[in-house]
Amino acid sequence: MKKLVFLLLFGMLAIGCSKSDDKSFWEQLQSAPSVSISKKNLPNWLIDKINQYEEQYANQLSMINVKIYKGKWKNHTLYYLSDKFDSCLLCSVFYDNGKQLVLNNDSEVNNFVTTSKNWVLIYEIGTEL
Repeated sequence: MKKLVFLLLFGMLAIGCSKSDDKSFWEQLQSAPSVSISKKNLPNWLIDKINQYEEQYANQLSMINVKIYKGKWKNHTLYYLSDKFDSCLLCSVFYDNGKQLVLNNDSEVNNFVTTSKNWVLIYEIGTEL
């Protein structure tokens, strides 16, 4: 009987410590907290990208909604520009210095979407009605 109780407790502990609670990149974005950062406090390269969006869609800001997230992957700070009209989902991920993140194969993509973390919504362009 003691062995059965021990096995049940050990099994519950093992289940409780599993990584099943870790959220993927996409799940983190959906539930990301919002920490609004003033445009002037963002990196210069990112301000330039925001200005490009705002100029390109100046008369259509109510029709778009570009969300900018900040997160971590492999000890690097990254920025993800989420534009629903972009046909390439992970093409707008950038390092802190503005260099685009390049994921060369399925293994790298899988590693990124399963191990990147701490995604926070920091800026939005447009209002999308």
